[in-house]
Amino acid sequence: MVDKEFKFEGNVALVGFEILEPTEIESVQKVVLTYIKKLSESGQFNELKLSLQQHPHGKSFKHEISGSALIGTDRFTANVTEWNLYKAVSEVCEKLYSGAVHKIKKAQTHDKNQ
Repeated sequence: MVDKEFKFEGNVALVGFEILEPTEIESVQKVVLTYIKKLSESGQFNELKLSLQQHPHGKSFKHEISGSALIGTDRFTANVTEWNLYKAVSEVCEKLYSGAVHKIKKAQTHDKNQ
């Protein structure tokens, strides 16, 4: 089975999220949009891609989220597996944001030292 890619905001892709209920997708979009604003403020945000895989455990699922963000010419990646879908999405986005901010601060520090 090939996962469908759901795009919104032009440069954000959600892969594998079509298995969720529409209300769940809407909530995921709200979480993602919060981080899109942060990423846009941190630098030259180009694209974000999140992929969802669900792993059944008894009557519930563990949600594995893989994320990739292109900011300027740098690609940042992160993976999280959580029981709570929204926490997993938030943690992946936070890791991507933290990586981007760290890279920017490191570059600024390097520029000051030269």
